[in-house]
Amino acid sequence: MGLRTGWFQQLKRDWVIPEIIPERCVHARCEVAECTRCVDVCPRDAWILDDDSLQIDTGLCDGCGLCVAACTESALGQPLLPAARLLEGRKTLLFACEMLGEGYTGDGVVPCLHALDASLLLEHYRAGYRQVLSCRGNCETCPRYGGGDPFREQLALLNVLLASRDAPTIRHAQVLPMEWVERRKSPPAPLLQRGGKEGEVSRRQFLRQAITFAVEKGLEQSGASTPEPDDSLPWPATLPTPSEDAPHQAIFPFVPVMEATSCNGCDACVQLCPHQALQLEKTENGLALAYRIQADHCTGCLVCENACDQQAIHIKPMGQVKNDRVELIQASCKACGCTFHYPVSDNAVRQYCRICAQTNHHRQLFQVY
Repeated sequence: MGLRTGWFQQLKRDWVIPEIIPERCVHARCEVAECTRCVDVCPRDAWILDDDSLQIDTGLCDGCGLCVAACTESALGQPLLPAARLLEGRKTLLFACEMLGEGYTGDGVVPCLHALDASLLLEHYRAGYRQVLSCRGNCETCPRYGGGDPFREQLALLNVLLASRDAPTIRHAQVLPMEWVERRKSPPAPLLQRGGKEGEVSRRQFLRQAITFAVEKGLEQSGASTPEPDDSLPWPATLPTPSEDAPHQAIFPFVPVMEATSCNGCDACVQLCPHQALQLEKTENGLALAYRIQADHCTGCLVCENACDQQAIHIKPMGQVKNDRVELIQASCKACGCTFHYPVSDNAVRQYCRICAQTNHHRQLFQVY
């Protein structure tokens, strides 16, 4: 690589290393969070997680993007933009793996197809894209390959969610490299920048695109813009609304399930949930009425599971909501006299609050840690 192009290639490499958004990471929100998704999925062991911090070794990271897809909280950002084209009048997304070899660059070429998750595909779906054309090399010989076919699995998962809402599903075809290149020559369609409306480009994206365009025109190379993460609703909440006459109940990617017999009413899950998938209903004077479950806000971060010392809640993947409301009972503790609440369960009556129950209601409150 010549000196003239080397500096720019290094600049582009720095851009595709995942950007960390610390405040979104579950470890920044909950000290007992057990999430290791980014660490587990990285084929180069570039992520370092210890009791003090989560870091990425930029010298080891090759920008594959697999950690971006694995993160449920969008705490990692990376440009994974498709080639948006009009094929036979239909808005179509074209994705190809960069591992195809030399010459496969530009629009639609991403580090790895398996870095594309259901939430990213859904954003483009909402902008009217119902078709995907993909092209890949031999995954089994790729050093990034971790088994299975995550891209097809994510697409199939999204289609199950859409079908359960009587919404049109996404058509997908895998084509040979030459056909993919020819299809990319089709007329462009307006591209949805992640986290924005169709056709919108953020200031940061504009600057990156302008710099890339100017430099690459001089070097006769092609580049990519960087999508911004979406700061709005959790992606399950952006799925199509089920029709009232739907023949079956909608499926959600993640469904919180509470075990009333085990729950002690500490409210830790409600307080720690980053997306208000678990809420506490109260009366006007502040008395607790029920726990409300909003499955369409659950991203599967598992913070509630990790924080619950009673193992009273778990997250069910790809399920239907059987009970979205857990009734609560108000009571006065027999030992300390404080008001507490607990879930209704088989007419069981609890006489002690969770603190007194834990300490056999004989110790002083200041002794409880």
